[in-house]
Amino acid sequence: MQFDPENKVVQLCSQGMQAEAEGKTDEAHNLFQQAWDIAANDFEKFTAAHYLARAQKDQDNVLEWNLKALNHAFNIKDDGIKGHYPSLYLNVGKSYETLGNIQEANNNYQLAANSSDSLPPGKYSDMIRMGIAEGLKRTGTIKFSNDVLDSLISEWCERKELRPLSLILPAYIGNLGTENDISKLISALSYLSAIRCLSEEEQDAVGGLIMELSGA
Repeated sequence: MQFDPENKVVQLCSQGMQAEAEGKTDEAHNLFQQAWDIAANDFEKFTAAHYLARAQKDQDNVLEWNLKALNHAFNIKDDGIKGHYPSLYLNVGKSYETLGNIQEANNNYQLAANSSDSLPPGKYSDMIRMGIAEGLKRTGTIKFSNDVLDSLISEWCERKELRPLSLILPAYIGNLGTENDISKLISALSYLSAIRCLSEEEQDAVGGLIMELSGA
């Protein structure tokens, strides 16, 4: 889904983001509010509500605007909007968590995880996945873990083995247990095995993990 730079709501939100980056929080809030006031369709309302949520000081208001952004997103008839669902659910979950409603927070983190396969590849998506995984963990759910891999990572951290850590951590920290996430982890482990930078014992452990995760 493309954001039209000529759209007045998008322009006002962009100006608000610039003001926010400069520490002008009141100005940013006013610009986001102007965007909401002129928003005429669900896309524009979704966009303005998302940014208005960021500008609120009261946590109840943050939740209110995050829910508005999510609900207007549901009404947008464009498959491209699905790529925004994980971050929207993540925002709602964090709002509930901040307000102490752990059950609703966990529910929304679960919904974020369930929709995570719609995220496009890239660093932003990796950040969202990690945020979801951490939110789930804080609220009592661990989507994916592996004792053998945890042990290997601990040993690499202790020895400051940056090469295996750089390959495995991005695919592990934000792993939400989806088929896509498991596939990414298998690929990372396979590449690590192929470059043969580990001891024989660790090489065997990685090979075993690949077979286990592949269901072999």
